[in-house]
Amino acid sequence: MSKSDVKKLFNSLDTAYDEIPVPPEKGRYMLCETDTDVSVVTFEGTPSFLLWKDQVIPSLHLFLDLDVRTLANRVIVDMGAIRFVTNGADIMRPGIVDVSASITENMFVIVGDERHGKPLAIGIALYDGETIAAMSEGKAVKNVHYVGDPIWNLKV
Repeated sequence: MSKSDVKKLFNSLDTAYDEIPVPPEKGRYMLCETDTDVSVVTFEGTPSFLLWKDQVIPSLHLFLDLDVRTLANRVIVDMGAIRFVTNGADIMRPGIVDVSASITENMFVIVGDERHGKPLAIGIALYDGETIAAMSEGKAVKNVHYVGDPIWNLKV
């Protein structure tokens, strides 16, 4: 990516990224196209951002050292949901034990487990946080990127 492309990428990051250790602007960034509707931006060979529709979404690699239970745009799932989430399933309401009220519809969210706070997936909220909390069933979050998927294993 050119310096101007990287600058545009960093200018598009919103305040939701304040809690995330974002890579520095200087370094080797590459844009990788995929066979899905998601493109990947790598920093020094590690997937760092996903470009989905008109959104710049952080990769799971940026969350590895964080306890996602403390983040503002979080969805926490019970231990029984982990194997489904890490196999690419969308996040269903019955498996959610905590959701941030500040989440808005179509916002990126980080999905984590309830016991260790480890990141499991990046998703797009299908409803706002209060609606998700009030729901009793149905899909709440579209799973876009999860531990073990091709983006997670991408090496450039």
